[in-house]
Formats: sequence, structure tokens, C-alpha cells
Amino acid sequence: MGVGVFCSAILVAAIGKALDMPLLIAPFLATAALKHSAPHLPGVAPRRVIGGHFVGASTGVAVGALLGGGGLSVAIAASVAAVAMMSLDVLHAPAVATASVAIQNHGDHWFPITVVLIGAATLVATTVVLSPLLHGRRYPVARPTLEPATNP
Repeated sequence: MGVGVFCSAILVAAIGKALDMPLLIAPFLATAALKHSAPHLPGVAPRRVIGGHFVGASTGVAVGALLGGGGLSVAIAASVAAVAMMSLDVLHAPAVATASVAIQNHGDHWFPITVVLIGAATLVATTVVLSPLLHGRRYPVARPTLEPATNP
């Protein structure tokens, strides 16, 4: 797990340096740890990682623009982001903190795209490549399909 987190973090940091953007945000490290320790969990599916971080960042930017910074804004953004992620079926726990990062870093309207989508997509891509090599299992893990019920 540690090697996967390290490789993911180094790549995100290198891309951020090349683009002159702060891509390596704390919630991404939590995402990397979850993805490399429990890739079978539904909460780390690619759509939840990318969608969750995007919703968190967008919510943080919107709340920050409306209410400014501070603890109340962070609390509101985190709770609104969590509810929005749940309603969109993209709940990813570390992404709730992305709302806070957007406020604390005074993220502009491009923050969800420039920082979050690039960083989250890089995390997904590194896990797709590294998971079979480091853990001997594919990522993303296929969701089990339900067999139709048969009546005897």
C-alpha cells in the first residue's frame, strides 16, 4: 500500500509542478491510501473519486464565493458537498474535505477543473496501472452483477 500511495503522490506532485498548480492536496493522499488499501470498496470507484472530488471542489468554491472563508463556511461547504455527493451517488469521503481545501486556498471558478479533475484523474490512472503490479488485483474492481431470480 505504501508504495502505491508514494507513487501516486509523486506523480500528482510532478504533474502539479510541471503545470505550476498545487495538485497535491491532502484529500488526494487520503484517496490514494483508500484506493491502494481497499480497491474493492464502492467508495473508491473511479466515478466516485473523480465525481466526488469535483462536487466537493465546486461546492467549496461556490460557498467561498458566497460566504467568504472561515469555519462556518467550511462546515456549510462540507455538509452541502456530502449531501450533493450522496444524491448524485458519487460519495467519496476524502472529497468532502476537498470543499474545505477550495475555501482555504481561495479556489477560483477553475479550481474544480484545473486542480481537482487533473489530480483525481491522475490518481485513478495510477491506480489502474499500479494495482495489478503492486497488489495483484485489477482496479477498478468490477461490481458484481445480480442474477435474475428464478422461480422453481
